[in-house]
Formats: sequence, structure tokens, C-alpha cells
Amino acid sequence: MATTPFNPKYRPIRTYTDSIMGRVDEYALRHLKSDGMGAQATFLRNNARPNMKREYGIKLFRTPREAFAAFQRQKIAADAGLAPPVRRMVKVTIMHKRFADIMWGYQTCLAYGIGKIEVPYTMDGETDVARIERAPSSDEFGGFDAGVRRMFIALVQLSITGTQIGDRPLGTKYKRRAPRMTQDLHCENLGFWRKRPVVIDFGSHLVGECG
Repeated sequence: MATTPFNPKYRPIRTYTDSIMGRVDEYALRHLKSDGMGAQATFLRNNARPNMKREYGIKLFRTPREAFAAFQRQKIAADAGLAPPVRRMVKVTIMHKRFADIMWGYQTCLAYGIGKIEVPYTMDGETDVARIERAPSSDEFGGFDAGVRRMFIALVQLSITGTQIGDRPLGTKYKRRAPRMTQDLHCENLGFWRKRPVVIDFGSHLVGECG
């Protein structure tokens, strides 16, 4: 393990408590230079190093509801050992000359080996659940078959009932029959944390939301 202390590029100007999202770190930036972008989120590495606990990058979304939904999903998965740990929600104000942009997100540890895990898909582009469940102990998934299979089976068993719905107003929660976090599990959304396969993208596509 590295002995160099974590020196984040971005530091919060204050921390406050939101009635729905809990503790929130607030940042004020003069400009935003992303280290990666996905379909929903913008990622800031924040000088965090992969596989390092208590070192956090920042994942940002356009709305608090999307950010809080992804945060809650990842926390549930992280508590089960299926995602990198998260810390707390963030609010980021990007200051421009005549206006300001506000983005919402959360602090997350960094996985490594992203893009090296494959999950089988059906002809319709959906995760092939049946193929994963019957996977033999062979090289079917590029050498990671056993770990990926265990990860997927554990992921299916997790419930997001009671968490934020990403495409509904903030505070709107899943009740009964909440979707499972089993969609959009392509190689760029998977990595490793402490030598175990994990999910790294907890946006709307993971649960089939339209957001």
C-alpha cells in the first residue's frame, strides 16, 4: 500500500446536512476539467489512486435526483463488496463570468482494471442472465468467469427498495417490486476492487430507468 497521503485536487468549502440526501460536501470551482465522461456522469479523479480506501474521486450528474439514486445504489453494492466504497454526496458550483452551473454527485473510491471483464449479452443487448447462471468453470469470460458469476448472483439478490428513483422528483422512492441492478453490465462499467470484480457505474441504465 502507498504511504503517500491523499492530497485531493478539489476541497469542499463547507459541509451541510440536507433533509433527504444527508451530509453534503459543497465545492466551488472556477472551471471543470473532467477525467472521464459516461452517458450520465462526469468523473473527476481528484488525485485519488485506484484501490485506495479513503481516497475519493468525484462522480457528477446534472440533477440531485440522478446523483442521489446512483449514490444509494453504489452504497448498497459497496456494503456487499460489489462496488468501490463511497463517502458522501457533493454539490459542485462551477463559476463562469456571467453565470454559474450547479452539478450534483458523490465521492467514490476508484476501481482498477476497468474494461478487462466481460459479461455475456443476449441478441437484444441485455445481460444474458441464463448464460451467467449456467457458466461452467472454464475460460468463458476471459478468465474471470467464476468471480463475475459470483458478483452477478450476489448483485441479483440486492434490493434497492426504499431508494431514490433516478427519473422522479427528489425524495420519490422505490417501493415494492424495485428493479434489480443487473442491466448495462458491459466491460467499461466493471473493474476490480481489492482483487474482486465490482460494478463502477450505478446510473439509470443499470436499473432500466429512462433517465
